[in-house]
Amino acid sequence: NMKNSIRRYEKLWLPLAAEHAQERLAAPLDIEWVWHCHLLCPLVYEKDCQSLFRTTINHRLFRSADREHALKRSKHLWEAKYKNEPFEIDLTNDKMREGSTKTDFESSITYDINGAISRQRHFYYNVSLPHYRDMRFLTLAMHRYQQFLFLRKNSYKLFIVPCYDQDLMWHTHQLHPLAYKEDTIRILGKVLPHDDTTVDRSPDSKLTLSTIDTSRLWLEMYKEVFNTPGAMYRGKEPEELYSLPDPLCIKADLRTGRQFTLESMSIDRIPDGEYGLDFTLQIFLVDDFRKVSKPLFEVFGPSMLWTADDLFSRELESQRWLVFRLKIRKGTIFSREVTVGIGKVDLQKLLDRSTVFRFHDTVSLEGDDKNCVYVSGCITDTYTNRSFSLVSGDFSVCSVPHDIDALFSIEPTKLDPQSCGAGYIAQHRFVGKDGAGDVECRFVYSPHRSNADIQFIQNSKIVCSAKTVDSTHLPLSFQVSNPNWFATWDPRLGERAVMIRQASGDWGVLTGRWLSSPNETDGYLSVKFHKLVDRSTQFINIPIPKTKSGHFDIHVDNNVFDMEGSDFSLTCSQDDSLLYLATGMSIFLLLVLCRPRSEDTPALNKTETDAYVKDRRHLESFQLLLSCGLNVIQNSDHSSHGQNSG
Repeated sequence: NMKNSIRRYEKLWLPLAAEHAQERLAAPLDIEWVWHCHLLCPLVYEKDCQSLFRTTINHRLFRSADREHALKRSKHLWEAKYKNEPFEIDLTNDKMREGSTKTDFESSITYDINGAISRQRHFYYNVSLPHYRDMRFLTLAMHRYQQFLFLRKNSYKLFIVPCYDQDLMWHTHQLHPLAYKEDTIRILGKVLPHDDTTVDRSPDSKLTLSTIDTSRLWLEMYKEVFNTPGAMYRGKEPEELYSLPDPLCIKADLRTGRQFTLESMSIDRIPDGEYGLDFTLQIFLVDDFRKVSKPLFEVFGPSMLWTADDLFSRELESQRWLVFRLKIRKGTIFSREVTVGIGKVDLQKLLDRSTVFRFHDTVSLEGDDKNCVYVSGCITDTYTNRSFSLVSGDFSVCSVPHDIDALFSIEPTKLDPQSCGAGYIAQHRFVGKDGAGDVECRFVYSPHRSNADIQFIQNSKIVCSAKTVDSTHLPLSFQVSNPNWFATWDPRLGERAVMIRQASGDWGVLTGRWLSSPNETDGYLSVKFHKLVDRSTQFINIPIPKTKSGHFDIHVDNNVFDMEGSDFSLTCSQDDSLLYLATGMSIFLLLVLCRPRSEDTPALNKTETDAYVKDRRHLESFQLLLSCGLNVIQNSDHSSHGQNSG
């Protein structure tokens, strides 16, 4: 109940904070959010504080540990002052929220906090991707915010519009109201107002025209482009676009177990000693780390790095501990193996976080050798298998609106499919087996914008989509500290990216890149799958079978996507079923988008060209790739190449 939170903020928290202005206090979460939104109108915030308390109440941001300490102090003062008001309310409990509805009060605050809260929901979506937590990205954003302030100083009468990276810095600055006032007066000569009420993005709106002016002034002043990848307006948040899905199976989820997979492992260094190269690293899954006997798995030196092909996957039962034991051989004539290090990972801490949990850990081996093991893997809940087959429809040239996020009627057109307002559409359907339900799958491709959208539809409403995205959403690799940890996009490498979304938000990003052999006639698709729901990253390499006998299965989190049979076998929960159907379709779409065309490799000789054509014909035998636009996308790109060359 937001109105109750506004009451708690105005009638309870602000008087308490004013009374203890010299203390470092932290507000409970519901009040903190209201306070946050009030602070984003700095002139009105100061006016309201002065009117109500004759002082401007300061606000501070805390590190996690410091916030916990400040919350304890705040709770002590609150409970001493307000005997019948809880300090914190359970925001996940509907009954608690409904029970705290003391909203019969008149607010003396002049700012429309309710409106601000709604607007900040939109702002949060646009800065919610993981790169907004990366120190390198934020450092670059801080520099651009400083540039923004100096641009504002030289163009004070204009409405200067920031990108979202700068706007995040601006918001953060305002959350320290006394420092913000002092800084902006020193730099600009007056307090810089912040207006987030201008939200109309139509072509001739104030926001659109001011953005054009800002871009022009920025280029003139700094000799660089204003827009920056990963910091642009991303559109409406998914909860406004999509409906909640219906279950794809009438049967309830039945969890059949947990699968433990060790995906990569490395050791810090070769153990000391004459026979250090001949070491053995033993791996155990046990209930009690003090009781290890026969190892589950062993790897051997002198290798120091092992990948998924070298390691193992097995069902996880009651085992709590993943244990590593490092042994080396000592002695010459009567040699023996000696344990020089042992370390462990508590799997219990990883369980019950999500149906798929990926982990990365550094395990210190206690013992004589003082070594470390770097390990990554995943724990996957497995459920009763559900199978789906894709029944493909034909592509036709249809009208395609600019906004394809909303469901639109399919209307054939005589327009050139390459032109604006036209494109290719096919109506597919996933048919469930053994009690699993069906779901409509619409594929939309706009050659004019080179965009594809795979929409999953139930009850004439979009419930999930996999849509190509670019630098509007994602940063370039150099903008983040480690591109392996974040969803990035680099067109210089021929990468394409797909984002999977549903009503609850962005779920995952897949970035694909084609890696070729030296003669450019062979290669494979490399996919980086960044699952936003648990902030994990996994890499999937997809070689293309060269013959009809070559089988083509892709495994993602124990789900199997079969290109040859157009079958999708899912062992995930019902809630994730649509998302993994979208994941499989996204991978095949990336294969279509990233695989080079013959015209992209002009150095091919006749023999290589014939091999390419044969390979292309082989791919056309896979109905699933045709369903993901193999012919319409590659032929469209060929047409655009021809137009460009003319």
